[in-house]
Amino acid sequence: MDGYIARPDGADARTAVLVFVELWGMTPHMKEVAERLVEAGYVAVVCDLFRGKPPPVPDDPLEKWAATFEAFDDVACTNDCRMAANWLKSGASGTEIDHVFAWGFCMGGRFAHNLGAISDAVSGVINFYGRINFPRMANKPFLPVEITGLIDKPYLGAFAETDGLIPPADVAALRAGLKGNPDATVEVYPGTGHAFFNDHRDAYHSDAADRAWASVKSFIAQHSR
Repeated sequence: MDGYIARPDGADARTAVLVFVELWGMTPHMKEVAERLVEAGYVAVVCDLFRGKPPPVPDDPLEKWAATFEAFDDVACTNDCRMAANWLKSGASGTEIDHVFAWGFCMGGRFAHNLGAISDAVSGVINFYGRINFPRMANKPFLPVEITGLIDKPYLGAFAETDGLIPPADVAALRAGLKGNPDATVEVYPGTGHAFFNDHRDAYHSDAADRAWASVKSFIAQHSR
């Protein structure tokens, strides 16, 4: 699995963030997120969940987006994400790491969610508008919503007020599943749509994105002490 790694200059950074890409793969936006994390003092690793295969692009028809989602092997990708967390926590990246956080966007959000349920290597999970409920398929034998109750790590969810992929009922189900987790927060940002954090997209909402970024920094700082 290809990736993009960035480290703070001259800093003894012992907290790292795995960034799981959105449906568009290893875009400039994903690398910019990594650089923002570096500026905040963290090691950042962007994981190409497509394993080098070309992802769709925003101008593709909706049918291609849907076909990509349906063909994607969630079990294999969840294992890829678990191995990436183990690799980073082991120090194999060349940096000793005490805390690993998984931050996923859109498609990557559901894999950050899954990692929170199956990995002991992560200290916390950040899910930015990742789907947790959808029709079951052969390559999606379990749904993220079904394993929410297994997540005992700190959890930060950020969702749009209006999202055709994630209705309010799904957000409510996520909150219900996390009810027993004292370190879980799920935020819905008024006036936003899917991908509101991405400043390369028309859906970008600067005020919500700024508040969400502040929440991420606070979340990582709080749970990496």
